[in-house]
Amino acid sequence: MSLTAEGIVVRFGGVTAVDAVDLSVERGQIVSVIGPNGSGKSTLFNAISGLVTMQSGTVTLDGKDISAANATERVRAGIARTFQTPRFDPQITVRTAVICGFYPVMNTALLPSLLRAPVTQHQESEAERNYRDIISSMGLADLSGAQLGELPMGQVRLVEVARAIAAGPSYLLLDEPAAGLSANEQHKLSETIRVMAKRDIGVLLVEHNFELVKNLAEHVIVLNRGQLLAKGAASYIAEHPGVINVYLGGGARDA
Repeated sequence: MSLTAEGIVVRFGGVTAVDAVDLSVERGQIVSVIGPNGSGKSTLFNAISGLVTMQSGTVTLDGKDISAANATERVRAGIARTFQTPRFDPQITVRTAVICGFYPVMNTALLPSLLRAPVTQHQESEAERNYRDIISSMGLADLSGAQLGELPMGQVRLVEVARAIAAGPSYLLLDEPAAGLSANEQHKLSETIRVMAKRDIGVLLVEHNFELVKNLAEHVIVLNRGQLLAKGAASYIAEHPGVINVYLGGGARDA
């Protein structure tokens, strides 16, 4: 059981942002994608989650080709993700933001929802219980009623991770989730990611904090200028001359 991308090519005009990249993450595995600014990491995530059009390549979810599926269909199939810049209305509360994560995968139609049918009430009660579990595990319980615009960016990122988890994914794609987090928040995030993996969820992580990557990822993929530069265990990547040159050394920035 895996989420697999093969031969992914994404072009914007005459620029090839992702050039024939392969990757795979199995259920229960944590895989990280790293690389310098402009290396194509977020574009690769967008291709896998259905937010950009691929010029070629396939995306397979547990053996099923989902290359033609749109972003909403991929969420329903089991892929959830976060973004470099969280996409929230600053006036909504933490509770509203996280609860919204349940709705793309709830099996209720509009009419029973409007009529408050028992099946709808049961699903909403279950969502409420799951919501409390999620925010408690991420240290957000005391912020349930706070508006997102009142929170520092680090906490907003944790809320976005919580919303992605609410969708009950088989695979969770996290795009720089630790940016702006305090040391304590990074610890909470790391523990949450480990718990997700123990629950048989595959985690694909784009992250500029290589110490965090080393502590979490079983396998690391390095991109440079849209192409695969290296792949392997974090210990191997840390010693790879090409990776040191373009990313780990010379003050390179990840984005």
